Amino acid sequence: MVSAGYCHTVFLRNDGCAVACGNDEFGQCAIPPLDVGISYTQVSAGCYHTVLLRSDGTATACGGGRYDFGQCDILPNLEQGISCTQVSAGEDHTVLLRSDGNAVAFGGNDCRQCNIPLLEIGMSYTQVSAGAYHTVLLRSDGSAVACGNDEFGQCAMPPLDVGISYVQVSAGGSHTVLLRSDGMVVACGLNDDRQCNIPPLDEGVWYTQVSAGGESTVLLRSDGTAVACGPNFGRLSEVPPLDEGISYVQVSAGRFHAVLLRSDGSAVAYGSNSKGQRDIPCLEPGNYYVGDVLLGGDLALQLHFIYEEAATTLTCLNLAGETVLQLNVCGCDLAWDTHKRIARDLNVKLQSLRVVLPDGRLLAQICVANPVATVADLTNSSPR
Repeated sequence: MVSAGYCHTVFLRNDGCAVACGNDEFGQCAIPPLDVGISYTQVSAGCYHTVLLRSDGTATACGGGRYDFGQCDILPNLEQGISCTQVSAGEDHTVLLRSDGNAVAFGGNDCRQCNIPLLEIGMSYTQVSAGAYHTVLLRSDGSAVACGNDEFGQCAMPPLDVGISYVQVSAGGSHTVLLRSDGMVVACGLNDDRQCNIPPLDEGVWYTQVSAGGESTVLLRSDGTAVACGPNFGRLSEVPPLDEGISYVQVSAGRFHAVLLRSDGSAVAYGSNSKGQRDIPCLEPGNYYVGDVLLGGDLALQLHFIYEEAATTLTCLNLAGETVLQLNVCGCDLAWDTHKRIARDLNVKLQSLRVVLPDGRLLAQICVANPVATVADLTNSSPR
């Protein structure tokens, strides 16, 4: 996956290593070395720090800033027997999603961005997103809550229509962007640069991923294209065109730049390059950049495309070749309750499951749009 921060960018490769480029004034690009047999599964770039999730369920961080708010003090925030399933780095705070469905935040808390709302009985968090001075969290019932700076209404989650849920949230500088289960996107907060003016969709196309930056928003569409809204500084609203046969698979908006992963395993960036944040590291033969990777045991799950009108039996294997999950999906229907059980058993986020081969190539996906799931064999869409 790729994560664009203030003036640096962090990438995840198919070999489980992470690399970074851009401002390294505080060591935010000095990725910690890995122990033997351990890989990185998720990366998140903040303002002056970077947080990384490892395959053993632990998290690590590098960097800091001019002032140490404890945003890199990760280990004391996990209890024994609890693992980390997602990380998110903000301006000077860090948010972790835990395997028990709770979330913990630490670091700068001057705007109460670390005051995670209490969960109701039977509820859990499924995704977290740290913005500049606010935090947005997705709950297991498909609703979203927020804490921290609400000066511009960035914590005022838009109400949902009946039967619609949120499937992804992204907290930016002073705005929040939310992806709905019907493929529509809504935004709230500061809109002085039109960062909340979500572009209309063409017929038959929907949004599949959102990323809120400092003052811009980048959105991935179901046809593999990406669009953006926000200021014209650095042409942040102008997404680079694609070569024929290539699609975008992930987007990430930073403070003054944005980075996008392509289906061929490469990455492109646009916007400011004042600190080298667009100088994407060269890839060695056999390596490529991968999309968002989640982990459930030894099962790697990668975010990628959404396809419709497919029915199949999906078998998920761990790296030892053992079957850890098998789903019979007929007519694209999969009960939401069943999916929640699967997500709980695999210890992953709820909105999507992706299956990748041990070498990082995408094999298949289940994408949930409550209460319908679609499954597709994406072997031919693997990076070449």
